[in-house]
Amino acid sequence: MIEKPPKWQKLLTGELLQKVHHLKEVQEILSKAQKEYVYWDKFKYYSFPKNITPEEGWTVLKITRSSNERTPVKSISGETFTYGLPKSLYQKLNFIDTHGAGLLKSFRDKPTGAQASKYIISSLTEEAIASSQIEGANTTHKVAKEMILSQRKPRNKSEQMIVNNYLAMQKIAEWKDLDLTEQMLLDLQGILTDQTADDDISIVGRFRDDEDEIVVHDPLTGEIAHTPPRREVMLSELKKLLKYANEPETEDEEFTHPVIKATILHFWFAYLHPFADGNGRSSRAIFYWYLLKKNYWLIEYISVSRAIKQSRKAYDNAFLYSENDDFDMTYFMFYIAETFKESIIQFMEHFEQKMKEADELKKVTSVLEDFNARQVALLKYFVDHSSEYTDVITHQNKHGVSRPTSYNDLNFLVKKGYLTETRKGKRLVYMPNITKIKEVLD
Repeated sequence: MIEKPPKWQKLLTGELLQKVHHLKEVQEILSKAQKEYVYWDKFKYYSFPKNITPEEGWTVLKITRSSNERTPVKSISGETFTYGLPKSLYQKLNFIDTHGAGLLKSFRDKPTGAQASKYIISSLTEEAIASSQIEGANTTHKVAKEMILSQRKPRNKSEQMIVNNYLAMQKIAEWKDLDLTEQMLLDLQGILTDQTADDDISIVGRFRDDEDEIVVHDPLTGEIAHTPPRREVMLSELKKLLKYANEPETEDEEFTHPVIKATILHFWFAYLHPFADGNGRSSRAIFYWYLLKKNYWLIEYISVSRAIKQSRKAYDNAFLYSENDDFDMTYFMFYIAETFKESIIQFMEHFEQKMKEADELKKVTSVLEDFNARQVALLKYFVDHSSEYTDVITHQNKHGVSRPTSYNDLNFLVKKGYLTETRKGKRLVYMPNITKIKEVLD
């Protein structure tokens, strides 16, 4: 379990403040801790001067942290969650705004229509896989991606979770211009848990009852990490959450940065835990919905859940830190802003690489006049993946084209002898003729 910080108020004295005021070493430690927004479990191991204990250092740090922005989120015991805006968090938000809501700083424009279709499908695929794996789906990335792109039926519960998440993310994108309602939340949970709640199908498409006895366990220790509020309180708070989500932005002192507000919604929904199953996936989907609604167009092209999955323990801890340290939600906001920023950076690097590959494809395609860029890309892929195959639907989804166009691409390559048409079960698939492909690409 997460260790709770010391009761810093008991250590606060004028003598302590005077003692640390002129100590440069302490000021440097406090500056570092604030920049990284560290929790007590890391802070206590910092190297302090001999006459300063970690507990005393923590006391001074707490004074310098200004978590005076109130959220609408109430703890089970009735306290209000608050947050601050340290410079390092503000810098992350500025990066997200610059790249996620405007034009990509290092690019000439947004992706073109054809590129957009490909990248949105890729992003939804990555988000569906990662968000499901966070919640326990036990399927490799390669198998899951093949399943979605080929649209084959899932073979087990883990694959069904991923398909459900993919469908849910598509639905969220459709809702971006709508106000969020209780029925939409129920529909969302129904999609997410379809055919995966074999033990108790009654939990699908409804809010939890007190009899469901829902608790959140620490994934490592199995100990209870969070007990959500009772149903009556949860339903009352959920109405407040929906009102908050649908409120128009103001330009006065009540304005809340959209990424901050999306993060509050993410945290609040997970804290209330309104369902017997599907709460984590739903909370991340709501985060995605709100940013789409606020014109953060890049969210359609990236997977925040993939970055979260890469730092799952930090994600879980960010919830617990916020609850354990004076209900300071800055921890969770700091973590989400960092993962959002990291997701954007990963996409920018990916996009740059794909643009280079596109330029190379144009050069090859200009030489091989009989082939289009999609066909050349497929042949180049098979050079490095000679044991794999493709089909009409996979080729269609990878390149964002119509089914007839996809079929024509593949049929042309069959006629030229570069692909062999065969069957895998009921599916018609296309295997590479590697020898002939290497002849034309060498």
